[in-house]
Amino acid sequence: MQGKLSLFIGVLCALATGVVRADEPSYGFSVLNQRSPILSAQYWNPILAYVHKKSGVELRLKMGKTAPETTALTIKGEAQFAYTNHLFTIERVKLGWRVIARPTTDGIRGQIVVPADSAISRLEDLDRQSVAFPSAEAYAGYRVPMDVLLRKGIKVSPLFAGNQEGAMGQMKSGRVVAAGVNEDVMAAFSKREKFAYRSIWSSEEFKDLPIMVSPSVPESDARAVQQALVGMLADPEGKKILEQGAQLLKFEHAVGFMTASDKDYDNYREFYRKTVLKD
Repeated sequence: MQGKLSLFIGVLCALATGVVRADEPSYGFSVLNQRSPILSAQYWNPILAYVHKKSGVELRLKMGKTAPETTALTIKGEAQFAYTNHLFTIERVKLGWRVIARPTTDGIRGQIVVPADSAISRLEDLDRQSVAFPSAEAYAGYRVPMDVLLRKGIKVSPLFAGNQEGAMGQMKSGRVVAAGVNEDVMAAFSKREKFAYRSIWSSEEFKDLPIMVSPSVPESDARAVQQALVGMLADPEGKKILEQGAQLLKFEHAVGFMTASDKDYDNYREFYRKTVLKD
């Protein structure tokens, strides 16, 4: 099944990007599993095709079936660019990946949410209950909320669903009483699925997932990709692609990209230095 899924995504990517000249640089671009791989491919492949056209650098979508699988293939070198916030742990910072861009959003928060009609109103009500999370790797959807639960001495039974929307689906179906989520992904899911929910806890704000580049990529290629991404909103062709993506995912408006640096993500690294959650 994993092979068929990877092949399907690869076909989607090939159809989106077209033929690559032999002299063009080509890299893997991994996308963290917030949504299903197929929905992610529908959103990201037009963006990657645009970047290829504008920069001359081909980016091939790379995803595993779950977020941990995608992070693993990224670390192994199957991708040289990544849309992820999983590379800020103490050990992974040593790999040398750096931030080059981020979405034009206000930021993200981790949340613990329940169905709108749930009797649960505070974190303490979750003690001894089953709670869905995307994966043990998920930053906003697991690590940040679980750190709070542990500090408060609240014991829950985690159910790992593989991605953000998988955790939301488990809650929607009634298999769990609550879910750990990324605030923005939850809001878009609620709108698309017409599912009412309430947040019973929210974290501090973190910058949205960055686009990062491996130290193996030449600076000229990294800069070309960065410039193509950052220029999308100002270019009618690029803006149309972003608007279509917003319609697909039920965003309120088109989300483009802006230049960013490692410093924008200092509070991620600070969290990993202080968390009581052990790997």
